[in-house]
Amino acid sequence: MIIDILLAEFIAVCVFSDIKYRKVYNAITFPVIALGLGLNFINFGLLGLKESALGVLAGFALLILFYLAGGIGAGDVKFMMAVGSLKGYDLAINGGIYGAVIGGAAAVVIMLFQGRLLNVVKDIAKRLVLFFTFRYRESLIFDSEKTTSLPYTVFLSAGIVLRVIEIQLF
Repeated sequence: MIIDILLAEFIAVCVFSDIKYRKVYNAITFPVIALGLGLNFINFGLLGLKESALGVLAGFALLILFYLAGGIGAGDVKFMMAVGSLKGYDLAINGGIYGAVIGGAAAVVIMLFQGRLLNVVKDIAKRLVLFFTFRYRESLIFDSEKTTSLPYTVFLSAGIVLRVIEIQLF
């Protein structure tokens, strides 16, 4: 129960900081990762520690490529690592996937209302053709001044909440 309360508080703090300051702070994520590992070890022994460590790795693995491509910030990766440390790899993976779908849908809706959706789709298609045809890595680098930035932790959190509800119902 303490882990569930900690997860809810952690999500609330990170969503607030991402909306207000556009950052998810290391001073929040790193202690929660350590707490998740420690609490799971204390409560469930080596099996709990293993599940928690796999959750950290799953949160990292799920988002690291998106971070390296410039699509999300490092705070989002560490946020999912902390979620994984608290609740294990299932919530990190499935909650993260749900959040990515929600975030992608929100981005499409925003670009649609901005009248940029068709141009963005064309630009992405052109970049992918250049990359796969000529292996131009530079074609995958997007200009941050031309992109719309979203507080992605909000969407990841929504996915986590949906997954928790799904687990409770089934």
